[in-house]
Amino acid sequence: MKGAMLYVNAGKGHYVPAKALADSFIRGGHEAVLEDLFVTFDTPFWEFFCKYDWRFLLHHPRLEPFVHSLTDNRLNFYLIRGQGFQKKHMRAFEAWYDKNRPDFIISTNFIGGIIIPDAARKLGINIPVYQYCADVFDTPIAGINNKLNKMYFPTELGVEKAIGKGQDKNTIAICPFPLREQFETYRYTSKSEVRAKLGLPDRFTILCSLGGEGIGSTHLLYALARAGINCQVVVIGGQSKTTSNSFERFSAEYPDFPVFRRGFVDNVQEYLAACDMQVGKAGANAVMEAIYMRRPFIVTEVLYAFRASKEFLKRHEIGWCENDVQKQVEIIKEYIESADLRMRVEKAFDNLPISFGSDLFRDMLIKDTESFSI
Repeated sequence: MKGAMLYVNAGKGHYVPAKALADSFIRGGHEAVLEDLFVTFDTPFWEFFCKYDWRFLLHHPRLEPFVHSLTDNRLNFYLIRGQGFQKKHMRAFEAWYDKNRPDFIISTNFIGGIIIPDAARKLGINIPVYQYCADVFDTPIAGINNKLNKMYFPTELGVEKAIGKGQDKNTIAICPFPLREQFETYRYTSKSEVRAKLGLPDRFTILCSLGGEGIGSTHLLYALARAGINCQVVVIGGQSKTTSNSFERFSAEYPDFPVFRRGFVDNVQEYLAACDMQVGKAGANAVMEAIYMRRPFIVTEVLYAFRASKEFLKRHEIGWCENDVQKQVEIIKEYIESADLRMRVEKAFDNLPISFGSDLFRDMLIKDTESFSI
């Protein structure tokens, strides 16, 4: 079977699950096409706009929820779909389909879920069109589309949110979270062993994830240093110039506070294994990978698409969403000092109603596609 996995180039949140699924198909002896959604419709302006709009708003996280709350509406659904129906874009999509001939298409961004079902029908392309909701715990109002053959969520909360916004429950399915292969094949070792392998001291470790665009702040570092919290911070992800300058200023002011800046790494699973908790302005992939590795997460800046994470983390007690820096420090201090809290969090991981595995998701997609073709 041949699947087409389409993503949007705005951060890594949509690319990572698309790549994980494509790799799984190839690993399983199938074929896969991994493609930028905007390339398939020949819309370079919208690719540029989405990428740099997202990057700008990451630099202004207090502004982002306000802006995206204004644009997340049903009017935007029709405006986006109308753009896709322009003759130039329809011709490009038809040419892309004729070249690749996939058995199904799955978009990991809601824009694909808006445009592709109607575009395929208008062109007489009789294949199922799926959407994987990369936000995991929610989906935008603008992304609701009952012409999708399936809308996949890794969490029950995501299903609840989608149904509440008008998605037909018969089009929704719970899927395993599509892990990257490096996580699926990772073999656990003790924190001490993996810290030694990574060249880190053996002490309480906070992993700070800067995300795909490498944009973050040092506010928490300053608060930890001033409070005298006995810990070390490991920073992963590339860093924008302003972010890099912020970290350099912090280290100059607090040279004795241990901060290890490791940049982009291809062994995130080892850094998660080495840490006691993760913090950051994170997307769903980072949080779900932390959950898979049984590490609590403090979401330090809650973006619009990730606001439902508050409800999920509170419901299951395996992390926190907290914008206030002083409260973040209080959470970290309590977690370090309270064996009872650490035990409660550990037990909470045992009871999560989530499954993981890109191969399991691959098999689900194959089964659903075969049922469609019968």
